[in-house]
Amino acid sequence: MRKLLIAAVVLLLLANVVVLTGVAYNRSGEPLFSIELTERELPLMQSIGYEEENSGTTLLLRWQIPVSDENTEYVYTTYNTPAWLDDVKLTGLGFDMERFKSDPDKYQYRTGNLSREVVLVLEYQGESYRNSVAVAKERVGLLAQDIADLPAGDDRRKKLNDAEERLAQLQTSRTRLYVIDAGVDKETLIQKYADKDNYLLARGEIGLKWNQGVVSGRIRQLYLSYVHVPLPMSEQLVSYANGETYSEYGQHTPPRYGLRLNIGKRLEPWIESVSKIE
Repeated sequence: MRKLLIAAVVLLLLANVVVLTGVAYNRSGEPLFSIELTERELPLMQSIGYEEENSGTTLLLRWQIPVSDENTEYVYTTYNTPAWLDDVKLTGLGFDMERFKSDPDKYQYRTGNLSREVVLVLEYQGESYRNSVAVAKERVGLLAQDIADLPAGDDRRKKLNDAEERLAQLQTSRTRLYVIDAGVDKETLIQKYADKDNYLLARGEIGLKWNQGVVSGRIRQLYLSYVHVPLPMSEQLVSYANGETYSEYGQHTPPRYGLRLNIGKRLEPWIESVSKIE
């Protein structure tokens, strides 16, 4: 029994050494990417059942994809197919698109296994965000034409109200991080997006989906879903939030804090600093 206990302790120590070594390597030298974000992109997670936990707190990374259809009602989403994720890109990521399209009945119900691990590129407050706002404004303008005499319950007036609400969310509370590219070679993407002020890289997964026999790609997940904030910075964030959960809907509350997120050599994140937004 004693030998088993010693072996368990040694194994635990070795595991901790491996983890700490990985963390040290990830943070060695200059960060690959360093970006200033806000509560809109990294809100505090609710820690239900862990109120007594005081080793830090966790932030949820929010992202979306660029709008590809100017006629769509949805100017933000994570489920649709972005325009840049076309057949050429999917082929470059390792998908045999000709084979999948040649026999859709064979593959469309097996999409769970049709995925690839990739490196995703996220752009902050860049062209994709500005285009989404422009599309939302255009939609509001089109819906606002010729409705002055319509009754309040008319469907077109409701669509206008919904469009105005989505525009307000885009401008004040929703995330401004957009996934704009993907690749399999990290170094190539680092060179391509050398401007470190509004880009970051994260590992993730791209898969296939079928809709009425048409096969396309979608971003299944970002592995960078959560970011842990240790003490004492976590206490600062909690005080800035004042115990109130941040919502991207409803009152369109502006962000209450900003923070600098670093991405290291292993594409793992850490928070460098936090600040209150007055």
